[in-house]
Amino acid sequence: MAEAVRKIDIDEIERRLSNLEFTPSPINFEKIKQNYVSEIGTGRIILKLKASADIGLGHLSRMITLGWILKEAGAEILFAINDFEYAKEKLKIEGFRFEVNRFDSDEVFVDFLIEKYNPDVLIVDEKKQYSLRDIKRWQQHARFISLDFIGEGYEICDKIIMPNAHFEPEKYPTFNNIAWGWNWILINKEMFRLKPKSELPTKINKIIITTGGSDPSGMLFNFLELLKGCEREVLILVGDAFKHKERLDSLNLPENFKVSSYHPSKLLEGDIALATFGITVYELIYLNVPFMCVGHTEENERGCDLLSLKLNGVLSGKISGNN
Repeated sequence: MAEAVRKIDIDEIERRLSNLEFTPSPINFEKIKQNYVSEIGTGRIILKLKASADIGLGHLSRMITLGWILKEAGAEILFAINDFEYAKEKLKIEGFRFEVNRFDSDEVFVDFLIEKYNPDVLIVDEKKQYSLRDIKRWQQHARFISLDFIGEGYEICDKIIMPNAHFEPEKYPTFNNIAWGWNWILINKEMFRLKPKSELPTKINKIIITTGGSDPSGMLFNFLELLKGCEREVLILVGDAFKHKERLDSLNLPENFKVSSYHPSKLLEGDIALATFGITVYELIYLNVPFMCVGHTEENERGCDLLSLKLNGVLSGKISGNN
């Protein structure tokens, strides 16, 4: 099990890496595509999500990947989103149609979508508890799939997909509609255009810091504190909706600390990465980049622990979120 640390000892990590045997990523994109197309089909599909600087961009990123998978298989895709400018521009660039919620509630928005578009499947990627009455009403018209959220009574959902490998099924003994595991993981589709690393580093020359698209909790600054005095090259990747640009600009960083706009390919530049727990961690696993992660909520802390156990500690370590 990965330990919590209060200062990052790069020399010690380097020594540990030298004693490890390289293990290829367990994420197989072809199997992931097959699973989603088989489960969801290729009809009219609505992908509903929320994204913002406070919520983060992870929901948007993985739903774009899902939309891309289903669209290539022949499905008709419509995104349903909150009024967030970045999401609208991103979907335009990706070539997806979308509707913006102009209603007083999500439930009325879904009613509108079903009446207007007559979907075969409604997929919702939100941390929101919908009432069983509403779900049953929507199921008269379309299959209802919850992505990465299990609400009270959600046994009635046509499917619940947990797109991760750290899920704990024993917590839900009455559910028989949950799919999860390595072959259900959704990461940034640009990752699949990259060639993963084929060996572990023998030296740590460059460290990547990545804290997601917006870094709602400002975890970047925790990482910088943990690396204070580090003489290795450090590349700080700043996401598209990063919330703390002024604070970052005000820092007098050492010359070996560089700041760059995030791009998936830049993750491969690092010998190791420091990352907030979430989709980025799975992207690092796919790319075979060793990492240490921080969970800034109790749920994410638990995810760090479980994922480290899954990987037998080979690729991951945990940094305490309270540093």
